[in-house]
Amino acid sequence: MLAADVRPDDSTRRTNQERKPWVPSASPLAWERGHLPAGYCPARLTTLRLPSLLLLGVLFGVLAPIRSAIAQSDATNQGKHLSLVTSSATVAVHPAHRLVPMTHPRPLIDQVRFNQTVLPFEQGVTVGPTPGDLRIQFAAPASAASDHLRYRLVGFDADWTDAGKEREAIYNQLPPGQYQLDFEEADSASVGGSVMASLPIVVIPPFWDTGRFRALCGILLLVVIFVIYKLRVHYLRQHVHKLEEEVNQTKAELHLAVKIAGDAQRTLKEQALKDSLTGLWNRRAIFAMLEKEVCRAERDHLPVTLVMIDLDHFKAINDNYGHLTGDAVLREAANRIFELMRPYDFVGRYGGEEFLIVLPGCSPGNGIQRAEDFRRIIADRPVPTAYGPLAVTCSLGVAAYDKAMPPEHLIHQADEALYRAKRLGRNCVCVGSSTPQDPAGPKPVARAASSQGTTSRLY
Repeated sequence: MLAADVRPDDSTRRTNQERKPWVPSASPLAWERGHLPAGYCPARLTTLRLPSLLLLGVLFGVLAPIRSAIAQSDATNQGKHLSLVTSSATVAVHPAHRLVPMTHPRPLIDQVRFNQTVLPFEQGVTVGPTPGDLRIQFAAPASAASDHLRYRLVGFDADWTDAGKEREAIYNQLPPGQYQLDFEEADSASVGGSVMASLPIVVIPPFWDTGRFRALCGILLLVVIFVIYKLRVHYLRQHVHKLEEEVNQTKAELHLAVKIAGDAQRTLKEQALKDSLTGLWNRRAIFAMLEKEVCRAERDHLPVTLVMIDLDHFKAINDNYGHLTGDAVLREAANRIFELMRPYDFVGRYGGEEFLIVLPGCSPGNGIQRAEDFRRIIADRPVPTAYGPLAVTCSLGVAAYDKAMPPEHLIHQADEALYRAKRLGRNCVCVGSSTPQDPAGPKPVARAASSQGTTSRLY
């Protein structure tokens, strides 16, 4: 019990001329009514330092329940104190301050209603969570002198409110929380002056406005966020995996497309540069290769020999056996010529039944010998056809590259030597006029003695 709550002793009470009822210091109006012991002044507390104030606050919080218990126990002691129990509060009056014999005080609250429902109020009022109107009906005054009653809802009202003649307190839609209704009735005829009491009121909030519900919502929100996060991560992983599969599939398709494009490009290049019937280089390709070899021979001073081959009586084969047989003869002749080619030699179809062979690094003498080999491989073996084996011969013209000789001049010399071999009886080899081995002009080198492939050389 604090120093301000110490009751005056018997000697002080008996010597006082003016007797006043003792009221606990916790009453808000105790200082205003002058009912506190003499010498008590709250201003002294302002001189205390902050730690002392904090210590006093802690002690007050600890000792307040003990003081309430002592006040209740004092009421049971005979000849010591008297507690006036009103509706829900306790007003203590010291026996020494009584002027008249003690009688039971009347209650100040008559009825408490919430949404037209009468509520018990002996232990306080608890309403909610349904919103509504709280009506507190105070008891009628005992006399005309005690009709002044005022009240204040601590935690809601800022100042006191007069109850008026209706003696009723009405609160609409109170927010959830804990309140205390303080009310005071003044009685001019009473020596005590006034009686003050309080009524605790608790407004229960709806379940969604409670701390537990908010904590549960917070936990559920965290769980939802965690689940959404995990689902998002799972979706992103699946999406990344799907993208990787699509990328790998696209890469495979691109590799396949590149391969197909490369094959198609090579095919187109071969179709543009190769003869579709024989598989040899076509006229444009063999001309380009001849120009390249002539340029290299001029730069590096290397020999180049050109051989032109024409199948004998090929028109008669087409006329007698048909063009399909003629095509078979051309393919067989091309295959036989290709068998004797070196890796760096070139052979192409010049046109019709004519073939052009480029022999890089081959001297004129070796070129003549190579031409004779080509003639024999075609004439020595008959060509198998649908009509049986056919004896096929050819005429050859040889031209050797000379200093600063253009490719067209070299082809012209080989063509002249070929036609001279035709005029000399076919199935023979003739050399161009500028060839060192034949300064007098083209002449036959060899010709066939019979259609069976036996030959005789002419020098």
